[in-house]
Formats: sequence, C-alpha cells, structure tokens
Amino acid sequence: MVLLLWGSGQGSSFVAEPQGTWGPPPIRLPELPDLVSVEQPGDEITDAEGAPEGAERVIDLVLLFYAAVVVAGVLLVLRALLRRDRRERDPVEEPDEELLALLDASGEEVRYRALTEGDPRNAVVACWVALEDAVDRSGLSTDPSETAAELTTRVLGRWQVDPPAIIDLSEAYREARFSRHPVTEEQRRAAVDALERIHADLRRRALAEQEAASAAADADAAGADR
Repeated sequence: MVLLLWGSGQGSSFVAEPQGTWGPPPIRLPELPDLVSVEQPGDEITDAEGAPEGAERVIDLVLLFYAAVVVAGVLLVLRALLRRDRRERDPVEEPDEELLALLDASGEEVRYRALTEGDPRNAVVACWVALEDAVDRSGLSTDPSETAAELTTRVLGRWQVDPPAIIDLSEAYREARFSRHPVTEEQRRAAVDALERIHADLRRRALAEQEAASAAADADAAGADR
C-alpha cells in the first residue's frame, strides 16, 4: 500500500499498460480517398428561393387583379339591384284619379256613343253629364253654393283645359236640357267636337304630369348614385 501511494504521488502509473505483441493484432482500416464535395441541398433551395421571388410577385399581382375585377362586378350588380329596388319602391306616379276619371269620361268610346246613338238632344246632354259624373266619382270636396255644372267647369279649368271648349260644351248642354226647340245633328257634332278638345287638353296634362314625375324620379336616382 505504501508503494502504491508513493507511485501515485510521483505522477506515473505504478502498473503500466502491458507492452508487446501479445493478443490479436490491431485492425487497421484502409484509408478512403477524399470524396468529391457534393452541393448541399440547402444551397439549391437558397438559389431556388431567390430565383422565383419575382414570379411570386407576378402571381400575387394577377390574383389581386382578378380579385379587383370580382369586387367591381359585385358592386355593379349591387348598384343595379339597388337602383331597381328604389324604382320599385318609388314608381312613377300615375296621373291623379280625378284626371283619369275625366279622361275616361271624355274618351273615344263616350264620344262615339254620343255621335251615333240616341237623338241629338240626349247626346249633347250625355257629353256634359259624363264629365259631371267623373268629377263626382273623384270625391272632390264641393262648395254647397256651387251647382254640378259650376263645379265641373272649375275642375276642368284647374286641369288647364282650353276655356272655349268648356264654354262651348256647357252652353250646348244648357240649351239641349232646358230649351224646347229641337236640337240638330249639327249641334250634336259641335258638342262631340268640344268634348274631343277637352279630352285632348286633359291628355296633354296627363302626359306632362307623367314626364315631370319620371324626371323627378330619375333625378332622385342620380343623386342617390352619387
């Protein structure tokens, strides 16, 4: 034990590895030739990543273009639908019911019957009474002091009917209704002619009303689109 302690203190192993050729000879591997350096896959990927960067940008721009086209198309469709919906909610106003009733009362069918049916007296009276009935059906509030003929005259004037046509028909009506002398075919034709002139003025007023309403609707739609 003293010798072992002394040997360890001297810095050298007291029991050394056996020397000699005892045991199997050491196996020596043959030296391999230097391998040719092979490019690492990472180098290719790095180059590949750098090369298609421009192509990826082009693809992104193309996708953005198609997306913009789709969005623009959707907006155009929505705009058309909104415009149609607005027009359906706010249709062009039809002429006033009173005006429509007067147009019907002075229409071609009424004039044809007055010209071809019955005796002249009844035909002349029927031309004016048809207008009075139209005014009455319209539900217009009346002045108790007005007669039916006065009310009809006032209503026709409000629709800008030519006053001479109103006077001609109203006078023919009064003469046919309250006179005792015969009413001629000439007076019948004159009454029908006056009724036709009244109808023409009413029709022009109805067309003007429709055009004004249509223009107002178009202006509202254009303002909403802005």
